[in-house]
Amino acid sequence: MTRTFYQSLLCLHPPRFRERYAEEMTWIFDETASAKERAFLFYDGLISLARQWVVRSGMWKIVLAILGALFQAHFILHPYD
Repeated sequence: MTRTFYQSLLCLHPPRFRERYAEEMTWIFDETASAKERAFLFYDGLISLARQWVVRSGMWKIVLAILGALFQAHFILHPYD
């Protein structure tokens, strides 16, 4: 059951990443014995997922621009707060 969850997590990654790394990551998961190590692999998979979709896709530029705009709007609308 946990293998199915892990493979589902891998399926959420971008296609190029899956083609290159999914088989190897699944093999490592299968070779991992303890629940603690598998929990770390889930955590690592989540971090990888965020990194692949946000950082590598360039979405971080949009997020940074929105945060910058909100920061500026706050100080323009409330300069002495």
